[in-house]
Amino acid sequence: MLLFIECEAASVEGCLRELEEKAKILEKTPGAIERAKIELSFGAFMDIKIALKIDPTRNTEKYIIAEYASGKNVVEELQKRMQMRIKDSEIVDFTFGTYTMPVTRRKYAVGVAVINRPREDASFENLTIEERRAILRKALELFGWNVKVLNISEIARLFSVSRDSIYNDIEQILKEKD
Repeated sequence: MLLFIECEAASVEGCLRELEEKAKILEKTPGAIERAKIELSFGAFMDIKIALKIDPTRNTEKYIIAEYASGKNVVEELQKRMQMRIKDSEIVDFTFGTYTMPVTRRKYAVGVAVINRPREDASFENLTIEERRAILRKALELFGWNVKVLNISEIARLFSVSRDSIYNDIEQILKEKD
């Protein structure tokens, strides 16, 4: 799945606030970020564009972290702020840029990172229906859509659901496939 996020504002603070709001969609999107591309542009308006490729077969928390610093030593300050927020995470992509205001000569540094953080509950039991179906879809693809190779009882036990739930999932997956 592809996901695009774009933010534009007259101020750095406004653009990052808008990005934070738009990035909340990742909480509702199952899977993990497989790849990302980030673009920053500065000028009369600050613009951030992020393209994400989501892998629905992995189970992680997904975040876009954006920070800024202004004043002196902006890059070093930005680095400290970003480091504190990225701990225990897989960094998929990151970028930073600097901008000096033409009139005031105030310098800004902006950093954006796209990260996956492993979920605390890494078991199959707490997956959403969409996440469970994504895993089943991948298994079916790998086995050439042959349902007979799947052990439905074992799969139901792994996901802590009934066999009927797994049969229903497979039925929906096969309908969507066609």
